[in-house]
Amino acid sequence: MLEEIALAATTMAQAKNWRGGIDVLLGRLGRAANVSRVYLFEVGQTADGVLTHSCFHDWAAPGLDRLASSVRYTREIIQDYDPVFDTWIERRRRGELIFGHTRDLTGILREDFDYQKIKSYMSMPIHVNGSWWGHLGFDDCVAEREWVPAEIHLLQTTAALIGASATQEDAAGRYNRQEKLRAAMTDVALDAIIVLDGKGIARDFNPAAEAIFRRSREDVIGKPIADFIIPERLRQGHDRGFRAATTSRNLQTTNGRREMVALRADGSEFPMEIAVVQVDLGDEVLHASFIRDLTERYRSEERMRAAERDRANLARFFSPQLVEHMIAIDTPLKNDSYQPATVLFVDMVGFTAFCAENWPRTVIDTLRTLLGILSEQVFAHGGTIDKFLGDGLMAVFGSPQQGPRDSTNAVLCAMAMQQAVSDWNERSGRSGQDAIQIAIGIHAGHVIVGDIGSEQRLEFAVLGDTVNIASRVEGKCRSLDASILVTGSVMDSLKGEGSRSVAADFMDFGIQDLRGRSASVHLFGRLR
Repeated sequence: MLEEIALAATTMAQAKNWRGGIDVLLGRLGRAANVSRVYLFEVGQTADGVLTHSCFHDWAAPGLDRLASSVRYTREIIQDYDPVFDTWIERRRRGELIFGHTRDLTGILREDFDYQKIKSYMSMPIHVNGSWWGHLGFDDCVAEREWVPAEIHLLQTTAALIGASATQEDAAGRYNRQEKLRAAMTDVALDAIIVLDGKGIARDFNPAAEAIFRRSREDVIGKPIADFIIPERLRQGHDRGFRAATTSRNLQTTNGRREMVALRADGSEFPMEIAVVQVDLGDEVLHASFIRDLTERYRSEERMRAAERDRANLARFFSPQLVEHMIAIDTPLKNDSYQPATVLFVDMVGFTAFCAENWPRTVIDTLRTLLGILSEQVFAHGGTIDKFLGDGLMAVFGSPQQGPRDSTNAVLCAMAMQQAVSDWNERSGRSGQDAIQIAIGIHAGHVIVGDIGSEQRLEFAVLGDTVNIASRVEGKCRSLDASILVTGSVMDSLKGEGSRSVAADFMDFGIQDLRGRSASVHLFGRLR
């Protein structure tokens, strides 16, 4: 029996797959112990979690049926099978040896043992990773017997050896599954993954790395990776840093990210982000580099910065509505419409004389301040500045998108402009002839809205007779001594927009001729 134990240990230690020679080993054990049957049961579960066991390996003396060849003992349900067997399950989970005679059994268990022609039995549970895995047993089908210590020792030792082999098999299986999972994750990863040894030699190079660096795995495996992915001018510094990091086993980029320049196979350079994780295997340390191509991110960031610069530049001259419209233009010279709008012209009265009487710096500073005040009111009332006109401006309400209160907003804007300029005069100590005055003309009607110019210089413009009339109305303010003049179409719009109280602030100037126009218009206004 000692020889059989030694043989079993040798067989288990040398075998790559312990199952390959287990049947031969069970036969030698059976003959050495002079028993009728040697069997190995493995525990399992059904899909519903019900406990089962199966006999895949056994040996039987001549004249006895083998259990491994019987469907009866494949995935046989043993949970709630028999009261005595239920106690055996708990004892096996505790690692206890079970032995006895069939004559002492009752119920279904007795019937099953009689069916197998068992007189005496002995089994030893096998545990793998702390859990009951199965059991190894001896049966005597010839006569009842009392199991001697040498037979018990043989069974226990062999069971322990099988348990060790099964544990190793389980660990190898889990390792293989983990390796397959790791390989699958590496293969589908969007980031490049490069594994290096302590000398910077490539051990692994996943598909994403092949795509990013445009090199095949075969090109780099077993070679210094820096020769392939680091620009030549940077390699010396890279090699120096890598050697220092591997010597101390403390990479600066471990658990962090760093941006650097990388090299593609075609010689082009690109920005990359890299994080390195050290894997200490005991006898060596590997370095897993996770690399992300930042080219698209850099491009997106630059596009965003350019858009913000454009937005900021446009916001200096145009209303938020027009800025958004112009930013959204993808195809210049193809955006036009004919739509209702209210047009406002404002001009500084007597500013020509002011220019003649003051230093250029004073003129420019004053003009910037006043145009800034006027612009703020346009934007505050939902208008768009179409253009600056020296000492005045043209604003549009209802462009690029029409609103429900465009005329009301235009008139309220005109009133706010008058008040804002008056407040500025007061703050500046200007009164009487020194005070800056403004004249405002407003007309409502249809306008042509579109992008004009060339692809090199694009301008958003509002055109049409409505614009011309509004300009002429503003020019009429001086002869009527009015600060604000609006046309009858504006008054009609105010009433239609529910702004009768606003319209009530304007007096009727009657039908008036406009310079350069044959048709007269009905004007309403506020005196200066």
